[in-house]
Amino acid sequence: MFPAPTPTASGPTGWLDRAAPAGRDWAALSVLNSDDLDETRDHIARIYKPHDLAVQGVRQRVRARMHHQALGPSLSLNRLAHGAAVRIDPDRLDNFFLVQMPLTGHAQIWHQNNHHTCAPGQATVLSPMDGVRMAWSEGCDQVMLRVDRQRLARVAQALTGRDTGALGPRLVPQFDLLRGPGTHWWPLMNYLAHLLQPGASGPGPGLHTAMLEDHVLATLLQVAWPETGRFAGTGPDTPLRLRQLEDFVQAHLDQPITVTDLARAVNSSVRRVQQLFARERGTTPLAYIRDKRMERVRHELLHPGPETRVSQTAERWGFEHAGRFASAYLKAFGEHPGATLARSRGG
Repeated sequence: MFPAPTPTASGPTGWLDRAAPAGRDWAALSVLNSDDLDETRDHIARIYKPHDLAVQGVRQRVRARMHHQALGPSLSLNRLAHGAAVRIDPDRLDNFFLVQMPLTGHAQIWHQNNHHTCAPGQATVLSPMDGVRMAWSEGCDQVMLRVDRQRLARVAQALTGRDTGALGPRLVPQFDLLRGPGTHWWPLMNYLAHLLQPGASGPGPGLHTAMLEDHVLATLLQVAWPETGRFAGTGPDTPLRLRQLEDFVQAHLDQPITVTDLARAVNSSVRRVQQLFARERGTTPLAYIRDKRMERVRHELLHPGPETRVSQTAERWGFEHAGRFASAYLKAFGEHPGATLARSRGG
């Protein structure tokens, strides 16, 4: 059975629920709701690229709907159903990879000189350098992740310490979501879907969005790129390298920092950096960065100025969600941030 989305108090999100995203909340994310073939083709092309689209069967007629939400400049989550059996011919994608995950129905795909069928429980990865054509069944309804080619290439280089070239990494055309490495992908899509549903706070612009994008891209590479495990990067893991990493973090805490940035700063790979933090600090690079930002917040609350406010201080150091920040601060320091500020002011 296809793995169900992680439940919440209000049930699964429309992104991954087999029932189409519906209701007034989802209207803001709707980019297409049409029974006109030309309009359908034009609206989809705005998100992806111009392509040939034809209905299969004389009695078929499109009843298309599409929802779209960008995480950041490099990733977007999309949900598309044509409502009819269709043939799609985009040729080469050129600038982006596309991960397609059917929720219902199936798609026939000709790509990388192969032909395969993608159904619920599977993911297809369309690479930008290869021509592709597809035939979706009438009931095919897919959630899709659009990935910027250049950004993925940079993360691939950071993971392996090797330049993947202008075309980027060569990903496998299909992987299983129910077994093997692909089992790590679907929970991540659950998390992303909940983060990007209408009314959710999202990661906010700036500091955390870049880190989350890198995490999604690194996971895709670990699942779908055979080269990931072949190279461990270069250079010794020494205390000097760890000090260089920590110094880099301290100097850039007010800026977006990704694990890719850390790897570049010390001429290493993402995997080496992750291993170094795990071995020497017992944590992940991103958790270390978050802890150091939390320490900056506490320092400012312990030494406030006349205009110091908890919410503004937290936001300046990358904590956009007030509730999650307050909970993390309480766990770290044993008191609420407001109590720290009041005590510092003698209140």
